[in-house]
Amino acid sequence: MSPLKNVLPRILSLATLLFLAGCETFQETPDSDTFIFLDPEETLYVRMIIAPDLMMEQAYPELSETVKERRYEQYLTSMRSLLQIYRFPMDVYLLEELESPGEGPLLELFAVRWEQDRMGEIKVTLKAKLERYGELNTLGTFTSHEMPSVMSNYERSEQVFVRTMEDALTQMFNELNKHFETPAEEAFVQEPLDS
Repeated sequence: MSPLKNVLPRILSLATLLFLAGCETFQETPDSDTFIFLDPEETLYVRMIIAPDLMMEQAYPELSETVKERRYEQYLTSMRSLLQIYRFPMDVYLLEELESPGEGPLLELFAVRWEQDRMGEIKVTLKAKLERYGELNTLGTFTSHEMPSVMSNYERSEQVFVRTMEDALTQMFNELNKHFETPAEEAFVQEPLDS
């Protein structure tokens, strides 16, 4: 084996560790005291980060990239479907991996886990945070899991991957909907101050 082939897995491991260290800051950023209300007149930008499968990345880098692309497409399909089902009251822009958000609030999603474990169960752990003009609200961690049928083929297992992500995203949307003002809150905000 050439020296380059010996060093390459170590470089990939170091790069992955640095990536995960950056993701750690995702969960440790403190919330601001200001509750973020979403304005239906604005556009919500959404960024998704999917944690890499380190073992697969080292052993089968090309397959790992293919799986990551498939998972990202499944996430996009789930998001588009749920935005229609929920009739989300503001425009939503789904960011590409390296794309920067525009003016407006940013919803960051981090799939800490989206994999099939050794027992065969497919699990999702999704963290979400909402940012707007320097303020931050952590929406929480949303989990889902499902055991594919014993008779499942590849296509059916992939459908379970989609369903588990849809379930975690549904939980997240239920939390996100709390960030729109209710009619009572709007009326309270618009009341004139007593002089």
